[in-house]
Amino acid sequence: MTPLLKPKTQFSILLVFAALSAQAQVLYAVKTFKMTVAGTSTLHDWTSDVTKLDFTGHFYTEAGKIKEVKDVTVKIPVESIKSTKGRMMDNKTWEAFTYEKNPSITYKLSTISVTDGLLKTTGTLTMAGASQSVAMDVQYALLPQGDIRLAGAHTVKMKEYKMDPPTAMMGTIKVGEQVTVKFELTITPTK
Repeated sequence: MTPLLKPKTQFSILLVFAALSAQAQVLYAVKTFKMTVAGTSTLHDWTSDVTKLDFTGHFYTEAGKIKEVKDVTVKIPVESIKSTKGRMMDNKTWEAFTYEKNPSITYKLSTISVTDGLLKTTGTLTMAGASQSVAMDVQYALLPQGDIRLAGAHTVKMKEYKMDPPTAMMGTIKVGEQVTVKFELTITPTK
């Protein structure tokens, strides 16, 4: 039986498919980030900074645009949330997450649609042992050296995750149930 393509042609086709497959599978990790959690209380508004997070995801870019995104996972250690109001607020925050039993907050991308400068996403957010599907718009910009900047915000109601908003001073100071997470990440291709 005679082969349909010459061996040299078959090899060239394999190289093209391998290059496309490798190009479509560029793994990115976090390079720099700023993430805050902000809310209210009966005493004052407050902000906490997230000081550590892990991010991985596959991005395919072409002609200055993101074409495809998949396998995005974000993991935040609860104890990396640090308040501008001090250690007592940190402890109350961590307790609300039942951090000893649930030491991490995780987000896993489910679906995405890509338009110019915007990623419309849905994913599963897990906090304090409870999971919810969340929809979020994420702005993006392609940077030199192949880095990508991602920015967005999402509002969370603690009770949807079976969390009790923290209290202090025997319940006279209460944290509002709703918090807003804002983030800006620069991600970079892994080597």
